[in-house]
Amino acid sequence: MIDQLIRGILQKEAKVGVIGLGYVGLPLVLRFCEEGFRILGFDIDSKKVDTLKKGRSYLKSIPSPRISQFVEGGALDVTDDFSRLGESDCILICVPTPLTEKMEPDLRYIERTTESILAHLRKDSSLSWKVRLIQERQKN
Repeated sequence: MIDQLIRGILQKEAKVGVIGLGYVGLPLVLRFCEEGFRILGFDIDSKKVDTLKKGRSYLKSIPSPRISQFVEGGALDVTDDFSRLGESDCILICVPTPLTEKMEPDLRYIERTTESILAHLRKDSSLSWKVRLIQERQKN
């Protein structure tokens, strides 16, 4: 199984699923598309999904044409339907990881995402976490 996955990745035939299409996930999705991978993006925010399906961006740092070229070309599909996770050969999870008042990672988003996707994973899926710690600035 792992040899087949590695071969699929090296030959860019593996379909990559990315959960969380925010400041970390969306640029990652676009980079994979630029490298020739087919991407299935997931987000719980249906407004984000609808915007991306129209080939438009909701992040100022990413111009809409960069997204539309991949949507229109069929390299990028997005959904809020997590039952489609089984379509992905490997899955990258990019959800927020804020810090608590004690400066420790708040793992609630990671835990909730894990619980919600378990029923939809294939037995041969590869799963990876992309964690970005978020430190909120205190207001004086």
